[in-house]
Amino acid sequence: MHEMVRAIERGDDRLAGLHARLSRETGPAFLSAFVSLLADHCGADCVYLGRVDAGHRQMRTLHVASQGAVSGNFCYPLEGTPCASVIQSGAQVFEDGVAQSFPRDFMLEEMGIRGYAGTPLYQGAQSIGVVAALFKRRIEDPDGILKILHHYRRRLTAEILAVETGERAGLAIRGMSDGIVDWCLETDQVYLSGRCRELLGHPARDHTAPSASLAGLLHRDDVSRIRSALAAHYQAGRPLDLSIRIEVDGGTHRWFRFRAEAVRSPDGEPTRLVGALTDIHDLLEARQQATESSRAKSKFLATMSHEIRTPMNGVLGMSSLLMNTDLQPSQREMVELIQSSGHALLDILNDILDLAHIESGRFEVEAASYRPAELTRSVIGPYRMKAMEKGLNMHVEIDPCIEGEASGDPARIRQILSNLLSNAVKFTDRGEIRVRCLATQTGDGRHQVNFEVSDTGIGMEPALIERVFMPFSQGESAMSRKNGGTGLGLAISKKLAELMDGDIEVESVPGAGSVFSVRLPMVHLQPSVLSLASTR
Repeated sequence: MHEMVRAIERGDDRLAGLHARLSRETGPAFLSAFVSLLADHCGADCVYLGRVDAGHRQMRTLHVASQGAVSGNFCYPLEGTPCASVIQSGAQVFEDGVAQSFPRDFMLEEMGIRGYAGTPLYQGAQSIGVVAALFKRRIEDPDGILKILHHYRRRLTAEILAVETGERAGLAIRGMSDGIVDWCLETDQVYLSGRCRELLGHPARDHTAPSASLAGLLHRDDVSRIRSALAAHYQAGRPLDLSIRIEVDGGTHRWFRFRAEAVRSPDGEPTRLVGALTDIHDLLEARQQATESSRAKSKFLATMSHEIRTPMNGVLGMSSLLMNTDLQPSQREMVELIQSSGHALLDILNDILDLAHIESGRFEVEAASYRPAELTRSVIGPYRMKAMEKGLNMHVEIDPCIEGEASGDPARIRQILSNLLSNAVKFTDRGEIRVRCLATQTGDGRHQVNFEVSDTGIGMEPALIERVFMPFSQGESAMSRKNGGTGLGLAISKKLAELMDGDIEVESVPGAGSVFSVRLPMVHLQPSVLSLASTR
């Protein structure tokens, strides 16, 4: 009895000593120190941590202490080994004769192992590995060894999984182009990953420095903006996503995108700021060049449109004067052809000029008073005649609620409706065209005017609907040759509607026609009309 008590006391002392020596270690250092210290404390000839694969077929050692020193790792088939028995049945001890009990494990015989003590490592109900101590002699204190293994099994599992998670995160960080920034607000030290240092033009190694030394690299025009964004993030939790200029090696400044989030204490106080730095300098330069190129193109189109329109107006003016003179029938026919061709060319030039102004950002819409109902009736007139010439019926439906004044740009609304009606007549050979002008109310209580132009024409495939509002897009080549046009009308109409805080949508079925809906806000609509619309 006395010997048993002394054995328990020796085991407790051994565990306390081991715990004291391991208390300051974490991560891979803890795992390596554990196998070395356990081998020393227990007099084991070999101690190792093994990681089993998902199929429980292979065991791969993570840390091995052999003959009093850390040795290389190895991998071996799990079947027929004491580790397989441990994973299957739980902690086991073979005080002597383990090599004879597992003849398929030739390593035991080769190494002269007689005793074995091991326990499985679990993540939930799934075994992930084994920690084992091997002896070339009979084990003297098997219970004490199992006590140590049992005590540390959870810590070992947690450290192994943490190391693996860290390795995966490290691989992910090395595989991406971002640099990692970790600012400890309590110590005012900023950690920069190797990739982050590389982005700044320095050798690719981890670096820690006071925040003041890094703040000196910021462009002075960005400092106040950064401080305001940091204060807003710390106080209100607003997202921190900034484009900033940082001085790189060589003295030049480059644009970076900095995204970060504060790590807070339990009482909500920020303690760290962890984020990523992305080099966007080349992207911004490319975007600026593309913007300048687009502006140059728009300016060129606008200039050329003006230059061509001036002599074209001269041609139309002279042909109009010529029409008022005495002409022979054949001569009058030729002059009429000149006029019709000139007007068609002038329409194309006007479309190109409008598109150029819109894309250059120099196009402005007005906010004048207009009557949606009267505007609709006035636009329909010319197209009703064209529809009758093709044998088409045209129906007009105007909501009584729209018989009032609203604020908008009537000239541009007229242009949108003219484009939609022109297309409806152009692409409809039989049936009817229907025009509707309605007042509706949105879910948030705002009022809007809806113009709808529907036809029973050729319709559109879904693929064409996706690009119908793109400039210079007009169905298929056969349809383009038959109906003509530049494909700018709908693109301009879409952009005009958006400039007026509205939108255009289209629904279409091939062979069954199309419905174009224009939604525009009704600003400053008469109060009596608003009350009427609210009761609908």
